[in-house]
Amino acid sequence: MWQKVSEENNSNQEHGDNKPGKKKSPENFPIQEYRLVPADHGHEGYEEDEIDLIELAKTIWDNRKVIYRFVAVGVVLGVLVALLSPKEYVSDATLMPEYSTESMGGGSASSLLQQYGGLIGLSGGTYNSASNAIRVDLYPKIVQSLSFQDKLARQEFYFPDYDTTASIYEYYLEIMSPGVFGYVMQYTVGLPGTIIRAFKAEGETFSTGVSNEDEIVELTKLEMEVIDDLRSRVSASLDEESGVVTVRAQMSDPKLAASVAKYTIDELTEYLVEYRTEKVIRDLEFIEEQLNDARERFREAQLELADFDDSNQGNLTARAQTERQRLQSEYDIAFNLYNTLTQQYEEAKLKVQEETPVFKVLQPVQVPVNDETSGAMVLIVFVMLSGIASIGWIFIRQFLANNPFSSKE
Repeated sequence: MWQKVSEENNSNQEHGDNKPGKKKSPENFPIQEYRLVPADHGHEGYEEDEIDLIELAKTIWDNRKVIYRFVAVGVVLGVLVALLSPKEYVSDATLMPEYSTESMGGGSASSLLQQYGGLIGLSGGTYNSASNAIRVDLYPKIVQSLSFQDKLARQEFYFPDYDTTASIYEYYLEIMSPGVFGYVMQYTVGLPGTIIRAFKAEGETFSTGVSNEDEIVELTKLEMEVIDDLRSRVSASLDEESGVVTVRAQMSDPKLAASVAKYTIDELTEYLVEYRTEKVIRDLEFIEEQLNDARERFREAQLELADFDDSNQGNLTARAQTERQRLQSEYDIAFNLYNTLTQQYEEAKLKVQEETPVFKVLQPVQVPVNDETSGAMVLIVFVMLSGIASIGWIFIRQFLANNPFSSKE
């Protein structure tokens, strides 16, 4: 805000120079002088801000006993939660998958076949060395897939806490006890959900899982809840820089966590091997069937030709010579077919060996020693939350006390 100040030129212009009849010169007129002066109260807002901060600090200090009470309650709750919460153990392992060797000229089996196949009658041209490996960044998605998790949940494990062997489905839905803290949460905050699940679970049994006919997964709602929890406990991750895959399993028992991690690695490698070798194994089985049939036909043609030679010795008639030529032709055809299928069968076996991936375990599965639940961290979180809640309560109570609309006159 600015102020205007008006002043006259001097005192002589007010008195003696105002005589009648005397013409005033421009110098005799009063001169108006304007000056813009800052208002004195320009820093009031800043001072009020300083006062507000001081008042806030004073309010917190005056109500420090309230903060002490809230923090004390937070400490008690934090200790109870830390003591009553079930312990969790994590077991993990790292493995290095085999990468495609296409850029290096193919696999070792196909290279040997191309170099030395001619010496043993194998051409090496029936199968090429193009790799159909699954991308490594898809490994975590495979572990998180519904079919993989469902198969894991149906696998039986030994549960030391209950001294029993059961599947994960049976453990979650029939055996597991939630513990003291779990019961408190289940029948307080989670009471509505507990009642709803009790009514919906009545008469519900285990599903059959994956149908072999149409590959459709059929699960109950309770089984889906188990899989949702299992997905948060069992996972795989990829280090994009090194290409190392880490498999992680978190369970309530250290040995159980190690067993689940080991099964996950075995199942993952089996899935990848089956994917890589599925087509070549089907080709191998088909060629093997054809080879068995060709072997039988070759033996029959061989026996027929031998029987004819044994029964027709000496000079042969024209009819006998024609019959022998026919038997010889059938023998040659059967032999050539049998020989060709034998070569293809050997090539197919080498292809299966080439397509079978190899996984190098860098860090094997081990039984964890320390649990992952940190009591100190739980206590710190509860203390911080209780302190924030106490300060919020102080200012809310002060606001309600100073609000003119909060009280009716």
